[in-house]
Amino acid sequence: VQPRQSNMWGALSLDHVYEFMGGMTLTVRNVTGKDPDGYFNDLRSRYHVETQDLKSAIGVEARTALLNEAYIKRQMKGGSSSAARFTELIRNAYGWNVMKPDVIDQELWNDVYNVYVEDSKGLGVKTFFERQSPAALQEMTAIMLETARKGYWKASDTQLQHLAELHTELVDKYEACCNGFTCSNAKLKSFVAERVSSQKAEAYNSKINSALNVATANDRKAVVLKKETLDNRTDAAEPDAQSAHGNVLLVVGIVVLVLLAMVFVIRKRRGNGN
Repeated sequence: VQPRQSNMWGALSLDHVYEFMGGMTLTVRNVTGKDPDGYFNDLRSRYHVETQDLKSAIGVEARTALLNEAYIKRQMKGGSSSAARFTELIRNAYGWNVMKPDVIDQELWNDVYNVYVEDSKGLGVKTFFERQSPAALQEMTAIMLETARKGYWKASDTQLQHLAELHTELVDKYEACCNGFTCSNAKLKSFVAERVSSQKAEAYNSKINSALNVATANDRKAVVLKKETLDNRTDAAEPDAQSAHGNVLLVVGIVVLVLLAMVFVIRKRRGNGN
């Protein structure tokens, strides 16, 4: 059971929900063999508290945000962060598909495909993404393709071909944006390349490999820079260590002098007393 007290997030809009609630669900299913029920305790209004089953909670948010024409239009007035918001919703839908497959219907992925690939609402979504964040649409298409590759979405051959065409076009035009679904996912790369012409597949693979080489080179540079930074800190620490050593000796010397002075005063007082 997941409590919900805020209008700012829901089952699809926050990744922590599928990570924790979904992760617990997946754990129970793997340990016991039984798929547990999931519920949202909607506590947003103290006067209207209700309980939703998880599938209904996801469906409501999908219809009011991800697939809602008014919401999409409003988001499209923003910039790259607004484009990333669409990607986040679709990424979280994929997360739920993995954690609890029966809460995501085939219709949801078909609707997502129609709205964001076919632009069924005539909103100019491709133009928006290419202007604000081609990387966001590139990741969205990769997520849909990966969902289909893993069998969560029974996409048609036509849908897969159109997705692969759009994905490779974005990679070719704007370079590969490496994320959790592209570049290092060799199986997805083959899945995509099989659905476009050999010429496009060759160009696509070349772009992906170039991005991977750049990423690897950057990782190596980062390791070298980290080592140099640590070495510099070590070198810089040597004078500090010497200085600290000198300070310790000075303090010890002062303490010794104070003790000697105290001994001298005590002895003198005893002598005067005798």
